[in-house]
Parts: sequence; C-alpha cells; structure tokens
Amino acid sequence: MADESRRAGDWQRKDLRQNANDLMEDPNPKKWHQQTFWIVFFLLVFWPVGIVLVWRSGWHVVAKVLASVYVVVAVYFSYNMFLTVQAMQAAGMA
Repeated sequence: MADESRRAGDWQRKDLRQNANDLMEDPNPKKWHQQTFWIVFFLLVFWPVGIVLVWRSGWHVVAKVLASVYVVVAVYFSYNMFLTVQAMQAAGMA
C-alpha cells in the first residue's frame, strides 16, 4: 500500500469510523431499578417495592419524604374507604 495511514479494510474517510465499544454502549447507564420511570411505576402499582426503590435511589431527601408521605396518605384513605364500604354492607345500605 502506498499510503501508510490506511490499512487494509479501513474506510476511506476516517471521520466515518466508529469505535466498536461506542456501538454497544447503553444510552442509559442506570440500572432499571434506579430509573425514575420504574420507581414511580412501582410506587403506583406495588407500593412496598416502590418505597424501597425510592429510598435506595439517588433522589433528593425532600423528594423521598414527599413520595413516602404520598404513599402513607394513599394507603390510609384506601383502608378507610374499605372500612366504610364494609360498614355500609353490614348495615344493608349497599
């Protein structure tokens, strides 16, 4: 080869080359349990796991406390609604 800067199999334009590791890198380096989407998903769908994920995440302490208070209030109201419905059914109102 006359040109020493090129090897057999190289592309003619060096700016088009890509490092093989760049092609395989994950665009989101966080693990699934550290991603905000999954934390919020579990807070809404299965709150015990969501609370654990919130407190193990890198969220600010204020956000962790607010998420925890939200879950506690939601569970409290849900339980009170359940008791009210049970009382109404026992009284024959529903």
